[in-house]
Amino acid sequence: RSQGIRTLGTIYVSSLFPDRLPDPDKVMLQHFIGGARDPELFGGIDHMSESELVEATHRDTLKTMLKPSAASDLPQVHGVRIWQKAIPQFEVGHSRRLEQANAGLEAKGIKGLFLAGNYVGGVALRQCVAYGLDVAKEVVAFVETPAKQPQYEEA
Repeated sequence: RSQGIRTLGTIYVSSLFPDRLPDPDKVMLQHFIGGARDPELFGGIDHMSESELVEATHRDTLKTMLKPSAASDLPQVHGVRIWQKAIPQFEVGHSRRLEQANAGLEAKGIKGLFLAGNYVGGVALRQCVAYGLDVAKEVVAFVETPAKQPQYEEA
């Protein structure tokens, strides 16, 4: 961000989903721009037109991934989508709150409730899948553990 780059991330769609390309000789990129700090650093994206958003991400792509000679090769745009609050922005103390939530569940004796999702294990797809698999293992272990049945005294 200190280098004036607004793009938060870029996905090489052509590598992930090669069968979806309209032209196999081209590279398809998906850019993410904006974020919680964009308004204070750059003025925000709410007022920008679709062409201004494309121009901003293309400029960032030239700075970070392409040769300067590619500046004249304007991208072919297949769509612009704007999602408000698309990626969770964790506040300072988020991890501590999660620890407190888990400790509270344990202190109350609540068993079988597992916290999972992008607010716990990370927002990237790889992190979500990895954390989801870890939690699934915990759930399986919980379900497979025989429950202690209440003991009743005979009258």
